Amino acid sequence: MIHRFGRAVPEISMITTRFEKWIFDHHHAKITEWNDQLLSRDKLRVYADAIADKGAALSNCFGFVDGTVRPICRPGQDQKIVYNGHKRVHALKFQSVSLPNGLIAHLYGPVEGKKHDAVMLKDSGLLDDLERNAFSPVTGEAMCIYGDPAYPLRLHLQQPFREAPLTAPMEQFNKSMSSVRTSVEWIFGDIVA
Repeated sequence: MIHRFGRAVPEISMITTRFEKWIFDHHHAKITEWNDQLLSRDKLRVYADAIADKGAALSNCFGFVDGTVRPICRPGQDQKIVYNGHKRVHALKFQSVSLPNGLIAHLYGPVEGKKHDAVMLKDSGLLDDLERNAFSPVTGEAMCIYGDPAYPLRLHLQQPFREAPLTAPMEQFNKSMSSVRTSVEWIFGDIVA
């Protein structure tokens, strides 16, 4: 970018940061708040049907929640706040809900690297949004998102079976949901790339 724009690295960084701030200030509600256009009850049913058509055991699952750890340079101050002991790096964390069409329906972060995914979930207000809005338009059935075992089990938030010994149906459920859940990992990979 230095050669393309004829600017020094700090200047390019300041311009990029200012542009990102402008986008966030004017459009953050599209990804940080419940979006009735993207997440209407009719759309939730369409998303759930698409996931079920790919072989998911849950017929009412419309998206997938996941957190990601993004490593950063070790800061000069407050290193303990951003240190992620699980990944053993200094980091910032983000949480997103991805939809089967590849869009991010909800994004929360950055937060300090030491926060657990369940704490991010609580702080983001996502569960409250789900409890208010995530219901089937026809039957009134609760719609859910699916996450990994780091998240709590709730009516609107499902996770794999993890208590041993797993029965054959439990293993089949975990396998079917794992195969469709990989899309959430791709989104973070695409963003980083």
